[in-house]
Amino acid sequence: MTAARGALVTGGARGIGYAIAETLAIRGDAVTIADLDAERAHQSCAELQSRGLEARAAALDVTDVAQVARVLEESDRATPLATVVCNAGIGLSNGVLDTSEADFDRVLAVNVKGVFFTMQAALRLMVPRGEGSIVAISSTSGFTASSVPMAAYDASKAAVRMLTTAAAREVAKQGVRVNAVAPGTVATELVKEVLTEEAIERITRERIPMGRLADPYEIAAAVAFLSSDSAAYVTGHTLVVDGGWLT
Repeated sequence: MTAARGALVTGGARGIGYAIAETLAIRGDAVTIADLDAERAHQSCAELQSRGLEARAAALDVTDVAQVARVLEESDRATPLATVVCNAGIGLSNGVLDTSEADFDRVLAVNVKGVFFTMQAALRLMVPRGEGSIVAISSTSGFTASSVPMAAYDASKAAVRMLTTAAAREVAKQGVRVNAVAPGTVATELVKEVLTEEAIERITRERIPMGRLADPYEIAAAVAFLSSDSAAYVTGHTLVVDGGWLT
């Protein structure tokens, strides 16, 4: 009998994170939905459980390093973590000229510090076992500036790309793989909060050759591939899923 594989998704209660959690649960992983919104995390967990999928919920603020380590250790004790997805992130639709110090610090705390220390906590569990997969969520904004001014966000997602490369090189010989997915614009609540309908329509028309926003489950499929045995020889890679945006 094959041993259960554990997976943990930060920011897994909604949007891309929930699509990832559902996709990994369907493939048979015991999934922990870890989210700042504990109530929503439990609701999302209950939705998966109602379909016979194995899921648990955990409250998690990724900017709290001690809490990150504790939540991952608790999840790992329940079912050894084979996959950790660093998905939690926030947006900020301000450019250089109108970004406050507080806003800058908040974006970098969640999008960079949160990814770094989630990755660190996962590696401390996986490296001694000699196996495991980490997938971070970057963005096309980590390659080129966003269509609307989002300087701090863009910088944070570029940092996630480099962190992925650096971590992958560091632990490759220990049998742990680290990759990233860089979505284009995805039809999520976060995007609708940051961008106006007019901006979304313009981006779709002018910037995306396929002429539509991504579905969250298309991002989840990329995460599932990178964290699967089919990608056993892939590490340090950022897989762009953008409908042709960067072409």
